[in-house]
Amino acid sequence: MESPLSLFDVPAEKLDAFIAHELLPTKEFKEGVHDVFQEIQRLFHGWYLKAPEARVLKVIKAGSVMDGTMLNYKKEVQVVVFLDYYSPRTEASLHLDTLMLMKKSLLDHCWNDLDYSISEIYVDPEVPSSLIFTIQSTMTSEPIDVVILTAYNALESSHRTRPSEIYVDLIRTDGLPGQFSPYFIQLRKSFMRCLPVKLKNLLRLLKHWYLQHLKFSCPKASLPPMYALELLTIYAWETGTHQAKNFKMARGFVSVLEFLRDHKDICIYWTKYYSLQKQVIRDFVKEQLERKRPVILDPVDPTHNVGEGKRWDLVAQRAAQCLKHICCFDKYNRPIKAWRMEKVRSIQVTVKKQKGEHLTIWVDPFSRIQQMKKQPKLAPLFYHQQYLFYQEELGSCQHILRCHCSLADYGIFSDVSIFLSERVNLEIHFHVKLPRCRILDDYVMQSNDIIRKLKCMIEEKRGLFLGEYILMFQGQKLKMNFSLGYYDIQEGDILVLSEREHL
Repeated sequence: MESPLSLFDVPAEKLDAFIAHELLPTKEFKEGVHDVFQEIQRLFHGWYLKAPEARVLKVIKAGSVMDGTMLNYKKEVQVVVFLDYYSPRTEASLHLDTLMLMKKSLLDHCWNDLDYSISEIYVDPEVPSSLIFTIQSTMTSEPIDVVILTAYNALESSHRTRPSEIYVDLIRTDGLPGQFSPYFIQLRKSFMRCLPVKLKNLLRLLKHWYLQHLKFSCPKASLPPMYALELLTIYAWETGTHQAKNFKMARGFVSVLEFLRDHKDICIYWTKYYSLQKQVIRDFVKEQLERKRPVILDPVDPTHNVGEGKRWDLVAQRAAQCLKHICCFDKYNRPIKAWRMEKVRSIQVTVKKQKGEHLTIWVDPFSRIQQMKKQPKLAPLFYHQQYLFYQEELGSCQHILRCHCSLADYGIFSDVSIFLSERVNLEIHFHVKLPRCRILDDYVMQSNDIIRKLKCMIEEKRGLFLGEYILMFQGQKLKMNFSLGYYDIQEGDILVLSEREHL
């Protein structure tokens, strides 16, 4: 049922009132959904599958009911059923057998005696291990959509092992995207529960826009799931307001629409629940984050990129159209400014020096180390033959952070400590590629030697006037007064001598 008042007719300053009057569910609405959940919970409580040891451990709410973001015209409930014989490697045939037995139990249940009727129950191939149906009370005319998901009790199983091992196991299982997300529904509940009421109302507004102005216009398109837009909204709020509990609703709405319109560089992830200390997890997350953008990783399941392979171009088109309506303009008819948001979350880097106080900077993990070195706090240090290295733990191998690489190249995506140390002057054998020449010239220099010395050596050896040329390394122009060590030029590297462009 479409809301009687169109979002596009609502002035920006009245969006809060629109949410309160048109989108918030009533007490009776929520009670109706809760009653259906309780009946399903009673049905499957203590339920067995063929053998006494194969039973239901618990049944919990999920989806918008759990998140506190229900809309008053969309009655729905997700139910997660945890089974004690499930594991990430459970055979697909057993999943299907379980679903068919659960379907039989639902059909055999005495719904008529409880004044309920249910529709045909089916398995959605796009939602692994799920049953979908509609239930309706004979006392009301509004049906409730029900999705039942079966899941492995991963969190309680982690008592027998470390939680990080659960994620390692899931990664090695190589399941379908989203297959494991129900396993961690309690972590999702924890993630959503701490969000302020104002943000949950913004989520309601975006869900309403998604259903009434995006999905309604593109009913057959492969759109990103609503959960992807929810995560993007939460991220926009985190980076745009620094997690403020109060903000202007219209500005938040505009900010998310602007994000959607310019989505091609978005890379969103959280590391609250899974640690990147484990190499298997770190390497896997690195691979996920290097995929085609936008990338939006489920905060509780790193194996699930929730927006992959969807029609984000259609989302961007509809967002751009919405930004032209009155709901996105202030009372003086000026476009509302979006928050200043990061396409990729900056991480806190603590630079530990051998002497003096440590430095703290914020860095885009995908930007080059060279850019990090140019930050005002760090730049003065590198005139004195300093270099940066990263060490996963005390006594482990040191990784020199090379200028042309990024923190992401080293698998660093969360807050980290790196070390600043004095460079030992070493002899380096490297090569220089000349313009229009396939042969590489070999050179031997000290790491503390400056680039100007190298250019003089090339000029002397090749008889070139180097004012006509520039030296490049990994795509960056080398400055005359900086050393080879400053650019982390190492044994066997290739520098390129390019002709200078003339205007």
